[in-house]
Amino acid sequence: MGESFEFRKKLTKIQDELRKREVDVRNRLADIEKKRVETLKRAEEMKYSALHDMEKIEKDLMKDKVDAETRKNLLAEIASLKSEVEKKYSELRNTTLGKTNLP
Repeated sequence: MGESFEFRKKLTKIQDELRKREVDVRNRLADIEKKRVETLKRAEEMKYSALHDMEKIEKDLMKDKVDAETRKNLLAEIASLKSEVEKKYSELRNTTLGKTNLP
């Protein structure tokens, strides 16, 4: 009977340790998810802020008396930068979500 008690005591101790570790892992997963959401939010803010600023520049450029060639070049640069912002956002989003771009 004493041996049985000792074994049960050891099993209970293992069970308690398992529960503690499970809680710890679940808490860590929750922290990871919170950080993931924060990261996605920051990436979106980066994208929308940059796009908004570029739109303002485009509007100002259309109002300003800039020669046609300069305006054309600047608008092309803005379009290129917009494309780059979209690409970076997409990369950050995919990385954050754990998706990879496979060929």
